[in-house]
Amino acid sequence: MTSNRIAYTGFVAFVSVVLTLVVVNLVQGNPEPTAGGTAENANGESVFRLDDVAEHNHAGSCWKVINGVVYDLTEYLPNHPTEEEVFTRWCGKEATSAWLDKGNGRPHSPRAAARLEDYRIGVLEGGAPAPAPVETADSATQPATGDDRLGRMLLGLAPGNYLDGTYRGNFIDRGLIQVSLQFRLEGGRIKGMSYRHLFYRDEDYLKMDSSAELYPVLRQYQQITERLEGEPMEAIFRLYEPENVVDDIDGYTGATLRGAKVISAFRDGLNRGVYSW
Repeated sequence: MTSNRIAYTGFVAFVSVVLTLVVVNLVQGNPEPTAGGTAENANGESVFRLDDVAEHNHAGSCWKVINGVVYDLTEYLPNHPTEEEVFTRWCGKEATSAWLDKGNGRPHSPRAAARLEDYRIGVLEGGAPAPAPVETADSATQPATGDDRLGRMLLGLAPGNYLDGTYRGNFIDRGLIQVSLQFRLEGGRIKGMSYRHLFYRDEDYLKMDSSAELYPVLRQYQQITERLEGEPMEAIFRLYEPENVVDDIDGYTGATLRGAKVISAFRDGLNRGVYSW
């Protein structure tokens, strides 16, 4: 009688262990949705359905799916240089096509891709592809082409050795100053770059209201100073292809922004020498 009871107890314990293992495997293989209606993948990232994303389709809560990754871009919206409706038309949607084609078949820049990752909140159900390579700090200081343009340009920066200090330079066309800027050099790196004068035809960009048609161009000029902050002085030559430095703003990039003007003003400042210590 005692032997039967021991055998029965052992059998119950065995069945309990098997059932526990089955339940554990089911839980691990099918994670429970979180309060937000999502699950987590093996990497600990939230997994969203497209229906989840579709609920965030307005300026107050703007999610987008790009290359299988879900981004909450609500906080970035006020900083985006286009009109709000240009940005929000893709809220709550699969927006890869818009990301890869800003206009005329041009994708967003590597710098924009790096910034995008700050707003990543998860992946779309089904997984996400490996992220595209992001431009590194070293590659960011190199010219976009493989020629020797950088070397030739540096040779044109007479006298070639520049002291730390504050510089001022201008770009003048037909007797009119279009770009006047100020910057500091600290150990060969650009610091505190700003515009003292930014003018084209009858437009004074520095006095332009945010509602002005050409205000996006001013934002691009401002992005130049932001992106060159702390960079080696030769990084200025990347402005020969401004789309590698500033964010695209529909039809404005390259067509209206003339990075060569900023380069000329920068070189003029170097050639003039230190303005103040």
